[in-house]
Amino acid sequence: MSSEVDAPAGSGTGDRAELVASFADALRSTVVREHVSLDEAVRMQHRLVEAAAQVMGSDEVFVEDYGQVRELATVGFGGGGRPRATARVEEVLARFFEAEDAVLIHGAGTGSIRAMLNGVVEPGTRILVHDAHPYKTTLPAMRHMGLDVVYSSFDDRAGLESALREKRPQSVYLQHVPQRLGDNHDLGEVISLVREVCGDDVRVLVDDNYAVMRSPRIGVQLGADASALSLFKLLSPHPIGAVLADSERVGQIRRDLSSAGCQIQGPHAMAALRALVFAPVALAVQNQTVLDVAATVNAEAGSGDYPYLAGAFAAQPGIRCTVLLFDRPVAEEFLRSAWRNGSPSQSVGEEAQFEFLPLFTYLTSTFLKSSPGLERYAVRVNPMRGGPETVLRVLRDALADPEFRAAAASA
Repeated sequence: MSSEVDAPAGSGTGDRAELVASFADALRSTVVREHVSLDEAVRMQHRLVEAAAQVMGSDEVFVEDYGQVRELATVGFGGGGRPRATARVEEVLARFFEAEDAVLIHGAGTGSIRAMLNGVVEPGTRILVHDAHPYKTTLPAMRHMGLDVVYSSFDDRAGLESALREKRPQSVYLQHVPQRLGDNHDLGEVISLVREVCGDDVRVLVDDNYAVMRSPRIGVQLGADASALSLFKLLSPHPIGAVLADSERVGQIRRDLSSAGCQIQGPHAMAALRALVFAPVALAVQNQTVLDVAATVNAEAGSGDYPYLAGAFAAQPGIRCTVLLFDRPVAEEFLRSAWRNGSPSQSVGEEAQFEFLPLFTYLTSTFLKSSPGLERYAVRVNPMRGGPETVLRVLRDALADPEFRAAAASA
């Protein structure tokens, strides 16, 4: 796997300026997936409620059962069933995301990715992934299946086409959100190219975490065989995920997870659906805050209330956020100041229901691994449910903090 940005060998002021400029250029060139507007988010909410009304548009919406209903069995002797309420929620998700079927999974995003891999990909076969660091729990899941993981840059169409023809993978795995600085490929175009070269013989899987209810369409709606997503990151109070695919593959996942302890019980399934209704509008408001914060900082960066900043970027380094780029290597010192001045220092599972205060934190590990030195110059701000006023107040207070000022002056 290649690195997009390498630090210059020197450490002088000129080298530092060159490094900061290279990071800024890379941030500008990194794709931000299309985000629905507030009006589109309202329509998305209404479509989800309509799908629910078609499935449970009566007092059934208040029925939350437990256990393994025999009529919903997936294995012999009436075993492997699930609660009726869980089955209804799965049907709502399948309708809303235009998939043939859906299954709820324990373990949020990671659990759904593992279930998707286990249900769609044959152990020991070859899988093609983007030439960037995958999410930290994805590669172990592939290795545990004995998969032959091969790499190709999805940003290079010609190179990807050659890899598909020469390496002949049985599966292709995509992450919906960008994985590294400089990523610029279009998800739908990559899926179309795989179909053009390989037809339906190759299974296309998409990790749609942090894209659901933000992007107008997710992997299965763009032609992929399966999508994995976390409902925990979409305001569910419980760590639940989902896999969307055709009935054959979803059926395989249900058979693999036919034990009673693997079932999502009715109350948890309904709680996830009720929370999901609010996610599109909340995320659209959050997106606008990201844009507003970046615009305000860029208007005054490097002076006044925003010293030491080289710029702000409304970016998507795995998660939609505002990236703050400093003109000197003070990112760690700044974060400690932000944590003293109003930001939490930890996350429950970023964007979980329990988080509403703006979070000042490190860039995601996948981005940092591909960009040596970036961790010293850049941080990100996820506004969560906060507005630009709150984000900017914490930012100003952190920049004015005497301990941070002393560290910045000597950097």
